[in-house]
Amino acid sequence: MEKFKSQPYQKFLYSHTRLNNFIKVSTVAVDFLYKSKTDLKELSEHINELILKAGERWTPRIIKNIEIEVTQLKNDLSKTGIIWVYSAFDVFFKQVEGQLSGFFPKSSEDRNDCKEDDLEEKKETKIISLYTKLGWSLDNINGILPVLKFYEVLRHCVAHNMGHPTEKLVELSKSEDFQSVIRNWETKYIKRTISDPPIVTNETLELKPHHCIMYSETCLRIATDINNRLFEKFGLNHFIGLTIKTHLIEPSKLKKPACENFSRYIVYHLKQDFDILISPYDKIYEYYSDDKLKKQHKSRYLTLKNIS
Repeated sequence: MEKFKSQPYQKFLYSHTRLNNFIKVSTVAVDFLYKSKTDLKELSEHINELILKAGERWTPRIIKNIEIEVTQLKNDLSKTGIIWVYSAFDVFFKQVEGQLSGFFPKSSEDRNDCKEDDLEEKKETKIISLYTKLGWSLDNINGILPVLKFYEVLRHCVAHNMGHPTEKLVELSKSEDFQSVIRNWETKYIKRTISDPPIVTNETLELKPHHCIMYSETCLRIATDINNRLFEKFGLNHFIGLTIKTHLIEPSKLKKPACENFSRYIVYHLKQDFDILISPYDKIYEYYSDDKLKKQHKSRYLTLKNIS
């Protein structure tokens, strides 16, 4: 089911799109403002005027060294994006992990005794652990795990080390695993190469806006693989059952649109909720092995439709 999208995956896709818009619009807005005045003193005064007119309780702020400030702004904007991606992917992971936990071997419960400072060390391990417990091959994601590891450690530097690189980040940035993945990264466009990764030295961490989008793209590729495997694990009937429960059994009236008949109603909401397409509509009846249950559901549909 190529187009299937679980609820956690839909939320991460939305976050990925919002991040792209936020980073790109914010970046061009900063550039547009910087280029709005040729004289740097006039530009500083113009920014101060805009701050005063922003509708916030802000006092005047004269910005010196505007060229340096623009570079720092983009770096800080990128840091914000890094935190955004980490949070979104962590939410996705926890939600799918919860959904799939019923398939875990009973003896495989994880004990998370690590400290907050060690979480970036565990992230890649958590992904691998999930695949291992479910008997999934890592072939589809193994080639990008070094990039995930790099950005997870980078996130730790941003969140817990005021944006200063740690020895671990410097080590990862120079590793052959990371460099090899960057050199061979498959982009969406043929003959286009990936942008250079962040510049990491013992003293500095230089980020650009596209780096957090790269981080999000890395997480998206892993999330896509997990999403596809989640569907294979549960199967179509599981999601048909969820749709029937959500839109027929639990509500006291039909959700709009009520549609022409029962099969179209369930097929419509299956598409809306999970991007699963059933055609023709009557194929939905293959879900039922019990004619009595099918009649009950059709009867409830008609009853609710009459009072909706």
